[in-house]
Amino acid sequence: MATLTPQFADRVSQTLLIPLWARALEQGEPDPLVRDPLAAEIVAQIDYDWRRIRLSRGDLVQCVVRLREFDRFVRDFLVLHPSATVVHLGCGLDARFQRVDDGLVRWFDLDLPDVIALRRKLLPESERNRFVPGSALEPDWIEQLGLSGAGPVLIVAEAVLVYLEEVGVRDLLVALRGRCPGAELITDMCTPLAMRLDNLHLLVTRSSARIRWAVRDPRELERWAGGIQLMESFSYFEHLEPRMGLPAWLARVPGLSRASSIQRYRLGG
Repeated sequence: MATLTPQFADRVSQTLLIPLWARALEQGEPDPLVRDPLAAEIVAQIDYDWRRIRLSRGDLVQCVVRLREFDRFVRDFLVLHPSATVVHLGCGLDARFQRVDDGLVRWFDLDLPDVIALRRKLLPESERNRFVPGSALEPDWIEQLGLSGAGPVLIVAEAVLVYLEEVGVRDLLVALRGRCPGAELITDMCTPLAMRLDNLHLLVTRSSARIRWAVRDPRELERWAGGIQLMESFSYFEHLEPRMGLPAWLARVPGLSRASSIQRYRLGG
């Protein structure tokens, strides 16, 4: 089997290999938290020294827990809204469409051009699952994908927005609220304390990526524009996965219990 050597134009794109490796390793567990047989197949096709990923097993498990919860949020949305449209921002090499497809959803995977070029070599594109090269920060994709008036829309942004400056995140959400009112957003976020700790961890593990956006309270986003509403939350520390190796008492430490979380918002409508 021929292998591919990934080349990325920016630091954020490089981070897509970490969750891919985490998903592939998880398939070797007796009872995987997420079943994703495509992950191991993709890893086998990429020419990369995976030993360069200097994360602990607990860190990699946290990647899988995050993916599991994003999948759960998406499935819940599709149960309520069959035939909905989902846009996966910063999709990387994630096969989420294959994991959650209900047979009806219209799905767009959006990422930077070099990522999409690699994705097209490794994952199948279909009539209901289209790959779109572009930047989440250039919201012309909202019109390009025909989201306005398209019925229920879900925007999925996993491990994407935290790497952007706050002004870019704010502009994106305000644009979505104005051009696609009623859409929902699922995104992960962290507090300023968690951002400092995570960036120190990234430095120690020699990753060139850095987290740039943090919020003290997820409801801060409700003040960005009228109609933005927090709907649901998930905190890693309030729902500890034992395999992450984190002690239960962390959930009782002020400032840590909701330091890293996943949030679901309604954007107007």
